[in-house]
Amino acid sequence: MNGDLTRRMNADYTDPDFGRSATMLNELMSLIDNNLTDFNDAMAALAQGDLHRGMRDKHRGAFGPLQKNFNLAMATVRTVLGEQGAERFTSKASKFRRMLAAVGPSETGLWPSGDDSRPVPPPPHDLWLRLAEALNGFRR
Repeated sequence: MNGDLTRRMNADYTDPDFGRSATMLNELMSLIDNNLTDFNDAMAALAQGDLHRGMRDKHRGAFGPLQKNFNLAMATVRTVLGEQGAERFTSKASKFRRMLAAVGPSETGLWPSGDDSRPVPPPPHDLWLRLAEALNGFRR
């Protein structure tokens, strides 16, 4: 599977127990895929500097606390930063993404969401210095 949650089992078995098991597994895969997609969309928005986008779907089970905690964390960050701080965060995040795009993923090891999904090695020291410079003065 290699992380591909879109694949499904054929549920058309002559044995009804196999058919039910395949249907249940397909439903589980779909549920996990939908929950992770919502979480990924919310994280991508955060990476873009959007502090107002949270997880949107109403999640249950193990994903319920993930949604609650993520949305609470976003509300906490907005409250701590205040409106002006949130606007500055969005501006700095945008500036950082442009800087990453200019430098290129081969030099930084970072890929914007939607790009090739590979492990993210630590960025070189000079990138950290540029990030610190970009965030310099970012205080409430």
